[in-house]
Amino acid sequence: MQATLWIPQIFLKHLWELRGSGMNLKRKINYSILVICLVIAILVLVEMGWEQGFTWAAIAVLVGLIHVVLPEGSGVLYMEEETSPLLYEMRIPEGTATELSLLNEEGEPLAAWDIYGKNGIVIGRDTGENSVTVDLNNTTYASMIDVEHAVLNYFNGAWYIEDISTKNGVSIKKSDGKKYKISYGKPCRLELGDIIFIGPTRLQIL
Repeated sequence: MQATLWIPQIFLKHLWELRGSGMNLKRKINYSILVICLVIAILVLVEMGWEQGFTWAAIAVLVGLIHVVLPEGSGVLYMEEETSPLLYEMRIPEGTATELSLLNEEGEPLAAWDIYGKNGIVIGRDTGENSVTVDLNNTTYASMIDVEHAVLNYFNGAWYIEDISTKNGVSIKKSDGKKYKISYGKPCRLELGDIIFIGPTRLQIL
């Protein structure tokens, strides 16, 4: 009987210590469950004796330990979920293009399309009867853009653009500041920062 009187005192003391600790709420709850399970285990041993109560006491202790040890062991899963955007960025090799950005006359971005992980992209205008990846139907110079104006293909770690238009063509402004018109049907390799002219509409690969 004496043992059953001081066990709740230990439990209350533990909760008070946890209240003032720097643990987060989840860890506090897990440790509190462990303490409760230990109290139950001790009570079982006191009331039932060692031989009869050992199995039930062991189960109670095991349940408590699972609540403490398992979250620690599975912490990597929680960390991966919380930091997945950072891990996503870390997995992207340096110098890899990840998006096409639509630029206005001042070179400011208006819209962007994600290209990371894709193998092929069609640039043009979505008229409802076709499917394009980069839809320029609502841009200022949409009337000067073909329904399927250009295609981008990812090959051997690089993006290549090919002009498939019937009017206005495709040009590229390179890092040297010069603008180069690409030949129809002949793939041209793109580099990060290149500005693609789909007619007069500008897209930058980033």
